[in-house]
This record gives sequence, C-alpha cells and structure tokens, in this order.
Amino acid sequence: MTGARIAVARNAPCPCGSGKRYKECHGATRDAPARWVDRALGELRARDFAAAEASLREADAIAPDDPRILANLGTVYVRQRRLPEAEAVLARALSLAPEQPYTLTLLAHVRQRLCAWGGLSDLHTRIGRLLDADDETPADFNPFVLLAMPTTPRHQLVAARRFARVTRPPATPGSPATSSPVERLRIGFVSSDFRSHATVSLMLEFWQRLDRNRLETFAYGILPRDSGPVGRSVEGAFEHFADVADEPEERIARRIRDDRIGILIDLNGYTRNGRPGIFALRPSPVQINAIGFQCTVGTPWHDYILSDRFALPEDSRRFFTERPLYMPHSLYPSDTTRLSGLVPRRSECALPERGFVFCCFNHAYKILPEVFAVWMRLLAGVPGSVLWLLDTGAEAKANLQREAAAAGIDAQRLIFAPRVAVGAHVARNAAADLFLDTYPYGAHTTANDALLAGLPLLTRAGETLASRIAGSQLAAIGLSELITTSLAEYEALALKLATQPQRLAGLRARLTENRPRMPLFDMDRYARDFETAMEQIWIEHVSRR
Repeated sequence: MTGARIAVARNAPCPCGSGKRYKECHGATRDAPARWVDRALGELRARDFAAAEASLREADAIAPDDPRILANLGTVYVRQRRLPEAEAVLARALSLAPEQPYTLTLLAHVRQRLCAWGGLSDLHTRIGRLLDADDETPADFNPFVLLAMPTTPRHQLVAARRFARVTRPPATPGSPATSSPVERLRIGFVSSDFRSHATVSLMLEFWQRLDRNRLETFAYGILPRDSGPVGRSVEGAFEHFADVADEPEERIARRIRDDRIGILIDLNGYTRNGRPGIFALRPSPVQINAIGFQCTVGTPWHDYILSDRFALPEDSRRFFTERPLYMPHSLYPSDTTRLSGLVPRRSECALPERGFVFCCFNHAYKILPEVFAVWMRLLAGVPGSVLWLLDTGAEAKANLQREAAAAGIDAQRLIFAPRVAVGAHVARNAAADLFLDTYPYGAHTTANDALLAGLPLLTRAGETLASRIAGSQLAAIGLSELITTSLAEYEALALKLATQPQRLAGLRARLTENRPRMPLFDMDRYARDFETAMEQIWIEHVSRR
C-alpha cells in the first residue's frame, strides 16, 4: 500500500525489547521518567502528538541520554513528519544502545523516507544480523518498515513473531459464532482506513458489489469516522458500520462477538493505527490478514492470509503462520470508478512534450540505492529521457537530485509530481511511457493505478510477498512478460522498451485491450470469487467443530 506507516503495539512496550511496559521494566517512583513515558505513549495512541512530545521532554529532563526515551521521541517526530529531527534523535538513541531493534529499524526507515542513504547499508546489515539470531525475546522490530528493506521471508517471519509476543494474548477464548441454514454468513472488516486512503482506492467498488443475499457485511472503523464524501461512500457500501475508534479493544472484541461475526478481516496488520490486540482476543472464529500488510503477522490467531498463487507461491508457505487463502486470479481488487477525468497533457504535468518518460509513483522510502542506480543508467542510456517521481517532501527531493548529479545525470531530469486528488492522479499515469517498479517493496496500489490508466509497468519479483504484488497484477491483466526476476533482467528489458517504441506500443495496446476482459479489473468476478472463498472456509470451519 502507499504511504509510510509506523507500527505501534497496543500496550506500547518499552523499546528495550523486554516486552514489558516502560515502568515495569525500569521501575517507577513519583519522579521517575517512567510516569512521563507511559503518559506519552497513551497520548501517542490518542494521536495527541504535541502532548506526547511534551511528556517525553519531561522524561528526558529527568533522565537525559536514556535511549528508550529518545526512541519514543523519534517515533513522535516521525508521526508528525518531522523527519530530520527524528533522524537526529534516533541516531543519538542508537549510539547509546547500538543493538536496539526498534531504533535500528525506525532510523533506517527514516533515512529511506529522506533518501539519505549514508550509513543505510550498515543499518540494514545490523538488522539482518539480529534477525538471523532469531532469539525468543519479544521485540518491536517494526515489521511493516522491514518490508522495504533487504530482508528475507524468514527475517520477516522472525520479526512478525517477535512483535506478536508483545501483543497481549487472548484473555478468554472468543465465543464461536453460529449461524442457521437460513442465515447469511456475517463478515466483518476492521480498518483504520475507511477514508481517502489506498485501501479504499482498491476496495470500495468490491465492497459495493458484494451480494447481500450471500453475505451480511459489517465494518468497524478504528479511527474516527470520515464525514466527507469518501467516508460516506465507504459507510454506504456496508450493511452495518460502527465507529469504534474511542472504544478499548476488549469492548470492540465484545461487540464483534455480539454481532456474531463468522469471519473477521484485518485490513491493517502491523501498520500505523492498527489494533492488533482486537484480533488477539479472538472475537471471531475465523480471522484473515488481508490487503493492508503484505506479510505474515506471525500470530496463532490469524487463520488465513488473502493471497494468490503468484504472490504467495506454495514453496513460500513455510514463512507464514497463516494458511494462504488463494483468490483464483489476483489478491487485489480495484475500484475501477476512480479513473476519472481526461489524461493531462505533458506540459500540464511539467513533463517535456518529447522524450521518453520513465515513471515511479511509489513512496520515497521504497527507493533504495541499488534500484536508483539502475534508473540513472537508464537515463544515461536513453537521451532526452526523464524520470517522473512522486514529491514526498523537500528533503527527499533534494537528496535524490544530489544522488542523480553524483551519478552524472542532470538533476533537472528528475521531475517531481505534486499530490493531487485520486482520480486526477490515476489519470496522469497515462502521460508517462513506462512505470519502473521499486524493489524489494514494490508497487501495490500504485501498480493498480498505472495499469488502470493504461500505463505498462515493469517489475522485479523476488522472494517476499511485498515484492510480488505488481507481478500478481500483471499476470491477471495478461502481461506476464513484464515480470523480471533480477535487476539485470529488469534493467535490460527497461532499456529495450525505451528504445524499441513499437514493442512498447504493442504492450500498451494489449493493456488497453485486456483491461475490460481480463480478471484484474472485473469486480463482479472478484466479488463472486470472494463470496465463494468465504463460504468455503466457513463450511470448513463448521465441519471441524
């Protein structure tokens, strides 16, 4: 999914890795910093960032140079998008506690968001070394941000399991949902993103097309409801919508049990604003990790992960605690109605009218030096070409321009697109010639945007699920030849497509021809496939009781 997300465990454990709350780990007296840290963590969960920062400043005044306090302060800065300040305080925390997993992963993530790559390789190496050790200590490795780092499927499983250990286990088993033969199966979706968000860009039309004769749909919003037009459309897509943002997890779980939800779908996983403790309470007999977090969550209380056989091959199943729930074509739905408006002229996008336009609208934290070096070689090899990127901040823009100049490329050949409304963004994809995917965290919603707009996309599929989502979508639209398996193959094919216009034109024509008839954008088919999958796993559950 697009947009950086920061995982925060429900009980906000001390970042030392013990799995305990700060005051349990370090003791607390009336004047101890633990009181201020616990207060700050509560304020952070409530999204009161200014108050959380003030509380942490109080703690820092009592215990200066405490790496745990500094790590939490860095988190507050990240949530406020104050990335240079976050980098400075996290670097200081890491100098005081060099092997602390949370600080290592968050500092690496911040540098990736800034495209400040000095020392990044060393951070990645240290993170990999800790994950290779795979000890039993509960620790917040921040599983989401690891997806954009050079980690293996095994590393990601280790991180997810260790993060799951700091999530409170179920206090009591959930009451099993029951249904009579004449009752519809009740499906619940839990998300913080029932608003203008990448999740909705993918799922709105699918939710609207679900057959209410087969499924009764419930949605539980864990952020305050969006009263705007997108929020209203989302709420209208479900038969039942509940704003549970202000409720504790125990009460949310009780409500889900009282609603007799048979299958509960976690659209967040370990992402910002997720509430993993809800699922740990096992409010539904069947629980699915889906869409938002493309990796295992490493828990015993998620039964399935929604996927397809390209995205999650059979030989990768050992790296998932969930069983794959395979959709027959692609795991990703698509709101095809979001393609609105005319394709803008290149001049309206600050693009040259002539010359080849390479494009990547993935977030800056997905751009790693090795892939960027390929892009610079492509610009060097295709005279007059430009690279069209998403503007994610002044610091990242300046750093990418500096990296381009260091590679011998005029920084003006990097063109940065401002953020615009969803429909306009999808439409402007068509002004480019070729979308270049990132690796190892590839395009997900952004791949869907490009293909919906008719823009061919080139991807490198690796071993991790996050690297294979674009390939899954290409396969479902009939363009599997745009899936490569190494950076050398990726670079060679990109150069051929940029210098053989007839070949690229043929691919673009096929994409246009395939969009109305291939599975990727057929939401009636996707909805029927999803309904069938839900009914099948429910029948399987009932048969085991």
